[in-house]
Amino acid sequence: MSERKQREARLRKPKQGSWGTASATYFHSVHSVFRESAKAAAASAKGSSQWVYVGLPVLMAGLEAFLIEHQRMLNGGSGTKKLAGVDGVREVLNQYQLPDALRLDIEALVEVRNQIVHPAQVPFGRPEWPKSLQRLRDRKVLDGPTPQSGTDVLALLASHRLLEWAVERCAKALDAVADSDPEREWMFHESARNLWRVLKS
Repeated sequence: MSERKQREARLRKPKQGSWGTASATYFHSVHSVFRESAKAAAASAKGSSQWVYVGLPVLMAGLEAFLIEHQRMLNGGSGTKKLAGVDGVREVLNQYQLPDALRLDIEALVEVRNQIVHPAQVPFGRPEWPKSLQRLRDRKVLDGPTPQSGTDVLALLASHRLLEWAVERCAKALDAVADSDPEREWMFHESARNLWRVLKS
């Protein structure tokens, strides 16, 4: 059995035992990266920061870890149709009552994360212009020339403002997920606070 299949099997049928909150570890890492990104942006005339290439993928991994914890900790995942860690983040979040704008923002961040971790520097024409970038421009998070290649996209994403906005949108998503379960919301709001603290650093 491949490691991926072993991982999925653990997620589908977790064994009894003690849990750790992996999301807190990811968000602590985001906190460290965010501080360095803020320093880089302060030293740049345009607020540029290549730390986003590190921070955004780790942030999205933390979001997924949080969803796994929410589905399984003190709950067992009963009645869950889409499993975090197995199914895509957007499909899992569709099971929660997120405002439409927030849902679209998270979907755009998933795609931006993909732009970072799956390099595709080749040139492209207007039909291939990433819709996720248009979403971020509409939300006034990114500005700059229209990218003509994957390399241009990467350069456009080097923005501390993007990382700051991404942390805020993910923190709001965590709160919305926590609110969905009144019996356990206190515990998951506490986990969400780990991410909100990043913005106060």
